[in-house]
Amino acid sequence: MNKENKTLKPALHGGDIVSASEQYGIAQDKWIDLSTGLNPDSYPIKNVPLSTYCHLPYLQPDFLQASAQYYGSDQGMGLIGSQMIIQALPKCVDKHPVLLPSAGYTEHRSHWQKNQFEVVLYDGFDSVLASEQITAALAAKAQQHLVIINPNNPTGMLLDVDNIMQWSAMLGEGCYIVVDEAFIDTQPNQSLLKQIWPQNVIVLRSFGKFFGLAGIRIGFAFCVGELRAKIEQVLGLWMINGPAQYIATKAMLDRDWQQQAVEKIECAALKTQQLFAPLIQCVNESNSAGKDHWQTHQALFSSYKMSLEQALKIQEFFAQQGILIRVIELTDCAQNSVDKKHAALLRVGIVGLDNSEAQQRVKDCIEAYIANG
Repeated sequence: MNKENKTLKPALHGGDIVSASEQYGIAQDKWIDLSTGLNPDSYPIKNVPLSTYCHLPYLQPDFLQASAQYYGSDQGMGLIGSQMIIQALPKCVDKHPVLLPSAGYTEHRSHWQKNQFEVVLYDGFDSVLASEQITAALAAKAQQHLVIINPNNPTGMLLDVDNIMQWSAMLGEGCYIVVDEAFIDTQPNQSLLKQIWPQNVIVLRSFGKFFGLAGIRIGFAFCVGELRAKIEQVLGLWMINGPAQYIATKAMLDRDWQQQAVEKIECAALKTQQLFAPLIQCVNESNSAGKDHWQTHQALFSSYKMSLEQALKIQEFFAQQGILIRVIELTDCAQNSVDKKHAALLRVGIVGLDNSEAQQRVKDCIEAYIANG
């Protein structure tokens, strides 16, 4: 699988095993995908009834009840992944400036900008600094929307629920807070859904990441009032297909599996951090004589700050071995000690806890990279 690397290629997109397979000549089933932040030990799927394929996919009562029980709210709208609402939201709200984290899931900023919204950035790494900047921005101008990614992907920053509630009270008429909780399942007590949130707040949840079932495309938007009516009008009927509803219902009601999954994810995350520790130490020592660099660890991913050149070099080396990891370039970030020109984050998902073959391949790849300098 090794190929000589003469020049650094553009960063590979997370999860695109199809393109990676074509580019590197490695069969899709031979890849280890550490680029998405998905649970590698997915919920088991068994005996999906034929009827779920045959009927129009109106939302079933048991699916709605299961989602209300799992998320703690009956105000959820089932969607074809949370990506759908990220794309649709700018068409559902008034055109006011949007406060966004300087580093975060790029689809948020992309779709606000595509719809000609003015974007204002706050710090995406430091929760204290970010909170101060958001409070100051809303105090100076109430007519703004606010997007929060909690915890932030890829920086791991988590903003306090009490602060979010305070910011909601500062918003002007027709303005909303969007809280993207795609990676919060392993720490549900940090979710805004545990609160009674006001009508100017919308909470987004992703089903596929924690349950490891991204392919069935399910997400939820929790909101009430006028915004909910607008979203329903824009999105229309039949958001989630029948088999997906059946599978998700089983998963959301399976408390035993969920508890075991949280424990396995925690252990797998620690194991993966230990696997990558020699590589990160090597990178840090080569860059600044052993000085510690910024890094963050979440349940389903870790991110390491380094130069863009270094991150792309590592991504390329791993891809040649059939291991996909994610490089995220840091551009026009708010002022912060970790934000430097041409900096990047190397984001690494977790290796399956019981997948000893994948663990060994990752270990061998890291040792080979260090040996090759």
